[in-house]
Order: sequence, then structure tokens, then C-alpha cells
Amino acid sequence: MNLKVPLFAFLTGLGISLGVGRAIRAGLRSARRPPDLRLILLILLAFALRVSSLTAQPLWRDEVDALRFGRDLSAEVEGAFQRGAQAGWEALGALLTRPGFNGPLYFIGLFQWVRLAGDSEFALRFPSVGFGVLAVALSVALFRRDLPPSVARLTAWFLAAAPFMVWYGQEAKMYSLLVFLFLAAWGAGETARRDPVGWLEAALWLGLGLYSHILFALFLPAFLGLTLARGGWPRKAWVGMAIAGALLLLADLPLLRWQIEQVIRWDGGIRPVCGETGFPRVLPLEGLGMLAWGLAVGVWGGFPDWGLLPLAGLMALGILTGRAPWRTRGALALWALSPWALLSLLSLCRPLFVERYLIAAAPAWFALAALGWERIPGRIPRMLALALALTPMAVGLWAQAAQPIKSDFRSAARVVAAEYRPGDLILFHIGYVQYVFDYYFRQPYEGVWAPATNYRTPEGKYLLGEAEVAARMASLVRGRKVVWLIYSEAAMWDDRDLVRRWLDAHGRLTERWGFPLVEVRRYEFP
Repeated sequence: MNLKVPLFAFLTGLGISLGVGRAIRAGLRSARRPPDLRLILLILLAFALRVSSLTAQPLWRDEVDALRFGRDLSAEVEGAFQRGAQAGWEALGALLTRPGFNGPLYFIGLFQWVRLAGDSEFALRFPSVGFGVLAVALSVALFRRDLPPSVARLTAWFLAAAPFMVWYGQEAKMYSLLVFLFLAAWGAGETARRDPVGWLEAALWLGLGLYSHILFALFLPAFLGLTLARGGWPRKAWVGMAIAGALLLLADLPLLRWQIEQVIRWDGGIRPVCGETGFPRVLPLEGLGMLAWGLAVGVWGGFPDWGLLPLAGLMALGILTGRAPWRTRGALALWALSPWALLSLLSLCRPLFVERYLIAAAPAWFALAALGWERIPGRIPRMLALALALTPMAVGLWAQAAQPIKSDFRSAARVVAAEYRPGDLILFHIGYVQYVFDYYFRQPYEGVWAPATNYRTPEGKYLLGEAEVAARMASLVRGRKVVWLIYSEAAMWDDRDLVRRWLDAHGRLTERWGFPLVEVRRYEFP
């Protein structure tokens, strides 16, 4: 049994039956209404901002990993299906719950798309564009139920044009999908008031989120808060919610085991699991500032420090005085801040804090900021406040499209390809970047990983001394006339710079090219 058709057909059929079917019914209910030109323009703007600079930045290693993982995992499951249907489904279930593997559902789904559309930069990133645009459209429908029309519209405009949302709507990762899934789950929960099937649909969207990113679980309290904020639920709806919650828990049980093991362990009592993860340690307030900066300015760090203040100030004003019921504002505040609080708590023992993990909280931040903006008295003060909030966003959008931010292996591979000859050796200073290089350098070559010299004993002593590194380097390049060094993020693996220093001492540097976060060096040896 080949997984190419069944898996894609299953996911497509599921999306059509649940998503498109409900959209058609909603359209029929509102068929008498004229088209909302502002909504159409907003969706076109969201699409244009994401597509116009979709390939401006080269792929970075996490995006190439998404392609690589999807290919390898799909091949693994397909091989199991060839042994029989039961073996295939067992392999798929084991893969989706494999400890330490984050987001396998997204990776497999991405690779099914690649089989149809190819693996170009544009094709890899286009699904994120689609999910980002769908999230904008969903936000309009959802927020106008509980917020004033002007607030709902401004929230959607923020989601469409905020550089943080555009950036991750242009990346071949699951972050744009997570925003869509949370909004879809919220919308499905809202329909459960008149249609109990809505709870099952909400459980489905949340389950897809849990299997697309392990930290999506941080948003479950926010979903519950949004659901309970609108009181007056009939008894039948509570029963449906309980059933859907039980089904979601049942679906998450295979994941829950290793999720819990990442946080706590039993050692004569419950103990937190502490240790290093490769991420820097981030204090809670520092993490809140990082999230506020990302939502206000994007991923570019060149804007003045005040850039986060207008949006953060409007958000605080919205929480305190926004023209919405206190339960609505409280639910939005819970949505905006509880994932940050939970991730900060986890990161006190094991560093995990990265602001992109909290991207599904962005709609709540923007809704609260829009509520705060609406409370500013006077048209001119409101225009000035909006200009202050939009200026960092506009500059951030420009920088993300025009300034080099990601490591540029695209250019590095191009210059090597122009002069590489059979027999040359390509040496990767950090071995893991070879996968990104290979994506762009699509021709046979001989490549090796340089020694990783940063490993230390518990006492802090380096495991590899200079003499041992020198011996390994001599062995790697023995008999070579030309060695290419792909030099990137050296401090992660070689903070003493032993590899480059050895090449400089024993070879002759003939050419050198510098690109953002990547350097290419060509050495000749006697």
C-alpha cells in the first residue's frame, strides 16, 4: 500500500468535509449580504505581503530539516505499509508519538505537498502562506462576534500585516499552521452552541495542533477560557464538551507520556527535570519583552528599543479599559499571557523559551491592542497612536524583505559550485549545516564534518585538546590539493576556532567569500 495517495486523500477529504462544508453552509446563510470589499482587500493584502517576498530570504536549517524529516518519515511509514496495512498504521502511530520528535504530523503533511508541488523554496513555504491568510479570514469572523466592528477589523489588519505573522507565514515550518488551528478550534467551539458536532471538530483541530507541535498544549487553558467566557451554555453543550474533551485526552495520551517525562520525573518523589537544552536561559520578564518585540517589530533587531512600547501600551489599555465585557477581556488576557507564563515556568529549569513557540497568542495580543486603541479619546490622538504602533511594523516588514537575516547558504553553494572540481574536499565547520548546503548544492561532491571541539567534562575541561584536533584535521585533509571550508556559527561547535586556525597554518588561503552568517574559504595544500 502506497502512502502517497491514501494519506493525502485522507487529509484532503477531512479538510473538505469539515472545513469547506461548514464554509459553504455559512455562505448560504449570508448569501443575501453584499460582499465585504474591505474584507476582500484585507485578505488580498495578507496574501500579497507573504507571497511578494516569499523567497527573499534563503532557507535556514530548520526549514530544510522539515523537508528532510518529512521525506524520511514518509519513507519509513510507506515501507511499513508495503508489509501490510496493520504494520503501516502501527508504524504511523509509533512515529507520531516517538519521544523527542516534535511536529511529525506537519513534516509528513509537508512532504505530501512537496510531492505535488516540488521542493523549491516557493513551494516549501507556500502552505504557510495559505494558513496565514486563512487565519486572517477566520479572525474577522470570530472577533466581530464579541468585539466592536472597528476593533475586529483592526485586529485582522494587525494579523495580516504584522511582520511577525508575515515572517512565519513565509517559513516552511508549522507556526502559521498553529495560529490557524487554534482559531479554527475556537470557531468550532463557538458553533457548538447550536450544533454539538462543533465540539468534535474543535477536538480535531486541537488534536492536530498537539501532533504538529508539542508546545501547542500550552494553549489548551486559553481555549478553555475562551469557551467559558461566553456563559449561558445549554446542558447539552456541556455534555458535548465533556465528550470532546475526553476524546482529545484519549488522542493525546500517547504524547502525554513523554511530554510529562520532559517536565517531571519520579525520584523518591516528584522532581522537575532540569538540564541544558541548547537554548539560552531566558528570565520570565525578558521572555515577555522578547514576545512583545516580536509582535510589534518582527524578527529584525535593528529598530530602536521603543518599538515594542506602542503596541504593548495599547494592549495594557485594552485589558484595563477596553469596550468589551470583563469576561471577554479576561479570556483574551488569558489567551495572550498564559502560554508565556507556562513556557517561562518550564524554562526556569530547562531552557525552552523561544518567542515563535507562542505565535498562536498573537491574535489575542492584537485584539487587546485594538480594544485599547479604540478607548483613546479623539480622532487625532487615535491616529497618532495607530501611527506609533504601525511604524515599527512597517519598518520591520521592509527589513524582513530587504535585509539579509537568515544564513545565506544559497549564495555559499553558488560560489562553490562555480569553482568546485572533482577531488576537492568540502569541510563543514558545523556538520549539521551540510543538510542546508546540500539543498542548494545539487551535484556530487566529497564532504566531511570538522571535529566538534566544544564538548567539555563536568569540570569544564575541553575533551579535545589542540594536538588531538590537529591530528584529526591532518587525517581529514590528507592527500587533498583543495579544501573548501563552509564556516558558519563557529562558536556553537568550536569557540577556540581551532579548525580555521589549523587550516590557516597548514594551507594557503586562495579565496574567501563572506555572506550573512556564512563564510566560504578555499585552501590549497602542497
